[in-house]
Amino acid sequence: MNRLRASLVLEWTVEWRYRLPAVALVVTVVWTLALLAMPVSVARGAGPVILTIDTATFGAFFIAALVLFERDEGALAALTVSPLRFGEYLGAKVTCLTGLSVVSAVPIALAAGVNLAMALVGVALLAVLFLTLSFALVVRHRSLTGFLTIAPLSLAPLIAAPLAQLTGIADHPLLYLVPTTAAAALISGVFEPAALAFLLLAVAAAIRLARGRFTHESVGKECRSRQHRARWRPRGWLAALAGIDRRTSVRSALLMVVLAGPLLLVVAIRLGYPSLVAYLRDRFDIDITAYQPILLASLVVLHIPLITGMVGTLLVLDDIDNRTLLVIRVSPVTVRRYLAYRTVAVAAVAMLMLVIAVPVSGLAPRLALPALVLAAAQAPLITLATTAFASNKVEGLVWLKILGLLPTGIAPAMWWLPDAAQWPLRVLPHYWTVDALWRLSPLGLLTGAGLTAIVAVGLTRRILRRFDAR
Repeated sequence: MNRLRASLVLEWTVEWRYRLPAVALVVTVVWTLALLAMPVSVARGAGPVILTIDTATFGAFFIAALVLFERDEGALAALTVSPLRFGEYLGAKVTCLTGLSVVSAVPIALAAGVNLAMALVGVALLAVLFLTLSFALVVRHRSLTGFLTIAPLSLAPLIAAPLAQLTGIADHPLLYLVPTTAAAALISGVFEPAALAFLLLAVAAAIRLARGRFTHESVGKECRSRQHRARWRPRGWLAALAGIDRRTSVRSALLMVVLAGPLLLVVAIRLGYPSLVAYLRDRFDIDITAYQPILLASLVVLHIPLITGMVGTLLVLDDIDNRTLLVIRVSPVTVRRYLAYRTVAVAAVAMLMLVIAVPVSGLAPRLALPALVLAAAQAPLITLATTAFASNKVEGLVWLKILGLLPTGIAPAMWWLPDAAQWPLRVLPHYWTVDALWRLSPLGLLTGAGLTAIVAVGLTRRILRRFDAR
């Protein structure tokens, strides 16, 4: 008991140091205010979705980053010869992160008008399942990029099934074969005893899987890798950086996952949106066609630059952890060229994906190319902002979580808030992207481009000062 108590105190201290409770508070406030601004009928449907796909999964990626950081610092190697047992080590992490999810769920559930007790139980069970599965996945990977490559493929089905059931895209008993569907139903106020028992079995199996993988993983050694003799070929700095990214993307399959994720989303929107409109109109008497501009802005136009910016961030964080940037500082590449390459590459990939995804989604009556150009130009802001303030993987994920709220929440805020209340939002570059998407004006485009350039230059200068000070 003393070991468990000490482990809980230490874990909470680490999470407090990395401001995870502060991030949870910010996310909770944003979602609560968003639900309160929505019509009651819309909030009642959106609340369980938010609790399932965001609140319950809050700590899933953070636990992976914490484990990777502890491995790099040698803490996991020390754990194998300490009196602390595996169950106490994992239990402390799962308890603290699950507690953050449950506390965050209270105001969100109240704002959505769902049954509070049932929602908290559902969120707690989902959180434990996702945390233990993420732990089991990350012990076989040596980098955050590697984990994030495989994690969506493993966890996406556990989110897709309850999401389909909550939104009405699919409503079939076979969905309960995915254990997370029972928790989502519980959050929405539906109690299915048999499905809940299956969920408890899944949680127990996930804990056993995590224990087995951790036991057989060499936590103190580096992964074996094949040694290749590289032939020296003189190349320019641009070709060298592009070649590094190409090999990294092929080796980790990160590029494939990034390209497939948003494209699969827009295909799902194209195929499922008409059925969803009809289902919500017939069952709940809700016409979501009036909210189609919000879906276009939040799920496509702002979402794709957010994802590409996050990928750029992960590549930078890997370069920082691998000490690559320290080498670049004294090489002909220089940090300035490195940042310029990252900025242009992220923006170019975002633009390419937007040009493909917007027409495929079927949500846009016109292409609105100027708005897409502005959105793509803002993708590097995610990478630059995280690099400017984060020092390691954990801090990087903290900043990504916070920065992800801006593209996600700006469109709903602009839609439901009165014009007088939108003035504080106009200092954000993303505000002008949505403005250009909904009501194109030359002045709005110039304002958005100017703000984007000012923020990018400011962040770049901060990054350069950070690296020059090292």
